[in-house]
Amino acid sequence: MQLSLLKKFSLSDLKKNDEKFLYFVTLLYSISTGEIESIDLVKTAQHTGYGKYSLAFRDAYRLGVGWTFGLAKAIEMVAIKVSSDKSDPLKQLLVKFAQVVRLGDVLKIFFKAELKSTLLYFTIVYERKLENQKLFLEMFYTLMSTAVFMIAANSIMTMLTGAQSAELILVYSLLGVTSSMSIFVFIMYMLFPRDKLAYSNENDELKFRIKVYISVGAGAGIAMALLISGVVPLTLVVGISLAPLFYPGLVARKMEKNIKYANEWYPQFIRHFGEILATVGSMGQALDSVIRSDFGPLQKYIVSLKNRIKNKVDQSMGFDLFSRDTGSEIIANGNKVISTAIEKGSDMNDSADQVATITIKLNELRAKREQTAKTFESIIIVLHVLTLAVFGVMNKLTSIFFELIGSIDATQSAFALSPIDPVFINQMLPILILMTSVLSSFALKVAQGGLYKTVFFHIALLGVLGSITAYAMNELLAGFLEESILDIGAVT
Repeated sequence: MQLSLLKKFSLSDLKKNDEKFLYFVTLLYSISTGEIESIDLVKTAQHTGYGKYSLAFRDAYRLGVGWTFGLAKAIEMVAIKVSSDKSDPLKQLLVKFAQVVRLGDVLKIFFKAELKSTLLYFTIVYERKLENQKLFLEMFYTLMSTAVFMIAANSIMTMLTGAQSAELILVYSLLGVTSSMSIFVFIMYMLFPRDKLAYSNENDELKFRIKVYISVGAGAGIAMALLISGVVPLTLVVGISLAPLFYPGLVARKMEKNIKYANEWYPQFIRHFGEILATVGSMGQALDSVIRSDFGPLQKYIVSLKNRIKNKVDQSMGFDLFSRDTGSEIIANGNKVISTAIEKGSDMNDSADQVATITIKLNELRAKREQTAKTFESIIIVLHVLTLAVFGVMNKLTSIFFELIGSIDATQSAFALSPIDPVFINQMLPILILMTSVLSSFALKVAQGGLYKTVFFHIALLGVLGSITAYAMNELLAGFLEESILDIGAVT
């Protein structure tokens, strides 16, 4: 028989799923509180849908029971095939679990210790990633500021050295900076924690995509109309065409805020629900008692859950609908553990308490990340404005130099000059605004984590700010620079 776990998974793939592994161990502990046998626990765990972790228990059950190798021996065989890295968390769990099964120890005690160590390890790894995140964010805005002045200096030096293809050199500079910055953002995405916030809902996803399509279409239509009419400077066209993205961005920010607010209330609800259910033994009666308290944004969803249970809806389906109503991945993970624990007759007081503890810890860690991201957001906005201010000044200086050099007799010049065509640089400025806005927005969203749909808000915000800044710098300094530089050129 070819085991499904013979497929090779890298260690990095396992580390990306630390949160999934944490909830898997929580599920195993919750099941074990019902004084379940080892074979029944493995049989239950294989159908829990936790990816490679459930597959490991499925293969152990097939080998141990189906092929009669014995459960302990089968778990050890699967542990060997899972990974060659001895520090792999799944491998360690299986090795220790095999010894517990062989010695006949109490499963509840074993999994409680494993859950405690898993949560501690998860916290340490997450906080280590947060420290790395701070370092990479500092590197990003240092790299961004350096790249801006490099482009400006490169353009000026190109004009002064008389290069024959000044415009082409500027394009190559932009492509190089864009590529390097994009790669750096991708590296940050791979290294930073990926905090999945929203629980998937196909209907909500479709509605949001429609909002995005409408906004993009509206922005493209406005841009074409403004370009054809010419009533607005090209620099401002970019900001105006990106402004419709505020609509899906604000919708996504509202969704993100509601989910985070629901996550804050969930530990109180699930702990209270577990305590009452462990006492009365009936979900309907427990929910009747729970709704007498106020659980903020969760209250209406709890009432809906109670009505479904009262109308004989399967409790697992009821909890799944409850998760979909809230739209929270954390709540969905907690409800999955609680629903399975109810089916297996577990100690609901203990199980709910563990789910609440894990939820509180996750909320705390994500709050730390959010604090770091807010600081980065402030720096990015200021740096973005300064960046586009530099590009705006460079645009005006290029135009003035072009006019100045055109008025000078080339035969009297000590060295060749090759000014960039102001029409070309004026056409490139909107691309610069769009490039910096998109790159900075994705970097900011990678730092924040959570709901990635909110990136449209930052693209619109930075695009509008950058467009206004570049236009304002061009207009405000126009008179001063023309009087200062052109007058000097006239005197010489």
